[in-house]
Amino acid sequence: MSLEVDFTKKLTNFTLRCRLTSQNDQLALLGASGSGKSMILKCIAGIEQPDAGRIIVNGRTLYDSEKKIDLRPQRRKVGYLFQNYALFPNLTVRQNIACVAQKTAVDALLARFELTDVAQQYSHALSGGQQQRVALARLLASQPDILLLDEPFSALDTFLKEKVELEMKHFLATYDGDVIFVTHNRNEAYRLCQKLAILDQGQVVESGEMKQIFDQPQQVATARLTGVKNISRIEKLDDYTVRALDWQLVLKTARKVTADVTQIGVRAHDLAPCSPSAENAFAATILEQSETPFEQQFYCQGSPGTRELWWKLAKSQPNQFTGHLTIPPSKIQLLKDTCN
Repeated sequence: MSLEVDFTKKLTNFTLRCRLTSQNDQLALLGASGSGKSMILKCIAGIEQPDAGRIIVNGRTLYDSEKKIDLRPQRRKVGYLFQNYALFPNLTVRQNIACVAQKTAVDALLARFELTDVAQQYSHALSGGQQQRVALARLLASQPDILLLDEPFSALDTFLKEKVELEMKHFLATYDGDVIFVTHNRNEAYRLCQKLAILDQGQVVESGEMKQIFDQPQQVATARLTGVKNISRIEKLDDYTVRALDWQLVLKTARKVTADVTQIGVRAHDLAPCSPSAENAFAATILEQSETPFEQQFYCQGSPGTRELWWKLAKSQPNQFTGHLTIPPSKIQLLKDTCN
């Protein structure tokens, strides 16, 4: 199974430039609302047409502007799971699946997705998890070469979302094919997929292994989208020392600062209380604090008039703050400006 996507499409506020490759992967496409995520899926599915480029799935060309190829959606063998699942409300569970499958296949799919007992019910009588399973069963009935999942949990409340997400995880573990999962929720992306592509203003600015991108984002946009709350412009002092201009701090780094690094990032839970003599220590004042059931959050400031920093601490950790915080050199992320 393979996917090759390379196309452009002019939108209202920017030109979408999508270049992605996948080899039997579960790929999360993470970006802010309006960044072009859903449009990429629509172009792959044939619902929208790019302005130029090509889309190839498993060696089959679905779209090629130069060769004048543009297969109709029905011929693309693309399974598209919409946010609301798009079940036919006037059809039963069995009938929804039977639209695209033979009777023997319907029975097998009902059993596989544990829907046999509700086969004669209509979609309005189903739970959110059952609706999703019906939609997935109907997708598989069409024997798609690729699955496109467009924010499938966005309409669910928190409790139901966690249960449905777990069911989706189990399903993806058994699916033998490429998957593109569109979301603006970094936690969903991290839990469900192994690969990640970051979309910012219509451009894929970074892609690769999920854990590596979270551990060491390369772009400012990637850092923000993966949850880095503290970002500052820098002045390079030497290969392993920078001045964080927005915090007015001189900091040592564990990695070499190259000429294209323009900013640094620090995750809120990577700040730590310390003694005044610790490496990268700075005097800090807590301006505000709040808490969640499992975390304490502090809004801190170094020198007056500088940009504030977020510090998070698990409630299970003792708060040993005595006026100084440190940013460990190994936790400083070196960032480049997003490519234009």
